[in-house]
Amino acid sequence: MLATIAGGILAAALAAAPQTDTTFTVQPGARLEVRNMGGDITVRTWDRSAVRIEAEHSSRTQVDVESSGSVVRVQARSRTGPANIVDYRITVPASMSLDLSGMAAEIDVQGTQGEVSAQSVQGGVTVRGGRGTVSARSVQGEVLVEGSQGEVRAASTSEDVRVVGASGEVFAETVSGDIYLERIASARVEAGTVSGDVYYDGAIQPRGRYSFITHSGDVVASVQEGADATISVATLNGEVEASFPLPSRGDDGGRHVSYTLGSGSAQVEMETFSGDVQLRRPGEVSTQLSAARARAAERERARSAREPGAVPRPAPLPPRP
Repeated sequence: MLATIAGGILAAALAAAPQTDTTFTVQPGARLEVRNMGGDITVRTWDRSAVRIEAEHSSRTQVDVESSGSVVRVQARSRTGPANIVDYRITVPASMSLDLSGMAAEIDVQGTQGEVSAQSVQGGVTVRGGRGTVSARSVQGEVLVEGSQGEVRAASTSEDVRVVGASGEVFAETVSGDIYLERIASARVEAGTVSGDVYYDGAIQPRGRYSFITHSGDVVASVQEGADATISVATLNGEVEASFPLPSRGDDGGRHVSYTLGSGSAQVEMETFSGDVQLRRPGEVSTQLSAARARAAERERARSAREPGAVPRPAPLPPRP
């Protein structure tokens, strides 16, 4: 009986939780800035020249919207100090530029066709879409950028980084995580991690520049048939493996070797201290990526079982055809 009464009181309290829901017109070219101490930031798009801000927060919190020139700023404040947890759901014009940041925040952006900067200290960052410059960073969270057109900068300190279907320059880095670069169409790609693997599934373009580096992990890269590339490989305690015949190698007398394919116009650097370097055909890398993400999901399930209070991370996305 007491449990039923307590449950009813809690449900009523949640139903009565204060909310902000406001919609206002914005001019073309406006930029949205959101700063959040704690809580999710979810952004979706529509075809209206307006911004709608929906927020759930405590009764002592107020959400302020300030417009200054072409910048719209959104930030919560409290009558008794800093705002605690505010969960935002924001709908914006598809072309609107976004500048989002949070301390303990999951950030999820979908459908945007503008520039994006999204940063979180404790929480994952997901950006689907984006044009121009797309920056997604987290200290303690996974980072995913998908379908962007333009320059991508994706980084995490303690988790995996994944870039999918990007067309433009790609820069990806993490300290203790893997890097997955899938279906990339770019003439410049740089990826580096300290304790993780690097996977690259994309074409090697003529005169392109590619750098894949890890300290303790494998480097796996796709090389399409007929590629024109000079591939420089260095590994101290690993092997060089290839799914196709390699030409005679150039050797500098140390740990570095190079292979010239075709005219050798593209420059590909692959380096690991204690791992293998693998040159694969594109379809083979896709298979390895699927297996690697499955292993990561299994590790996460094991982590959650060992730490009952741990918040499970989102399951890896399946590969798209």
